[in-house]
Amino acid sequence: MSHHQDELDALFRRIADLSDESLILLSQYISFLKWQEEQWHSPGEWEEAGDDKVAWVFDLIDHFSQARQAATVDSGGMEIKVAPASCDGVIRPAIWQHPPVKGEAVLEYQVIAPMDVDVLKMKFAAGVRDGALLSDDNQVAFRIRVNGRLLWTHLKADATWDDFTIDLPSMAGQTMVIQLITDALGNSRWNWAVWGEPQVVGLRL
Repeated sequence: MSHHQDELDALFRRIADLSDESLILLSQYISFLKWQEEQWHSPGEWEEAGDDKVAWVFDLIDHFSQARQAATVDSGGMEIKVAPASCDGVIRPAIWQHPPVKGEAVLEYQVIAPMDVDVLKMKFAAGVRDGALLSDDNQVAFRIRVNGRLLWTHLKADATWDDFTIDLPSMAGQTMVIQLITDALGNSRWNWAVWGEPQVVGLRL
């Protein structure tokens, strides 16, 4: 039996012990996760429209000095800075965000998009720098919260870049609090997490 099948069997056993109320919540959460996957992995208006639709760009690396850094439990082991990063031999401008030993590392931006944009998206890559020795039992979690709401999450256990474009709330003219988050999930060793070329983009359709 494969390791993947073992994980599924263990998950099914845990589901069988849930109450009816929890099963309803689980069903709703699964539907939400499925919607999120469709948003992350399907082409969006940005890719379909082309660069001529881009009306505004907020580069998180350019505005790094204005961002607030915090740890949710303790900052021990946390490192956040801007520097080029190599993942699988591909070098990109990046934000390094090694999570602390306990809790999350949080990099928080306050962003105000112009009133005349129709759609807001965020484009970035999640990576682990070359040389890190991660495995399935030592992963690093990447998360993005906007105004306190978790919009995206991703686990990585290899030194590669994964590219994403996600939809942001329609908040043109309003302040958005965007948080880049990394979490060691209890084992911070080799969690050399980096965000490649993160940008918030406003489209005029």
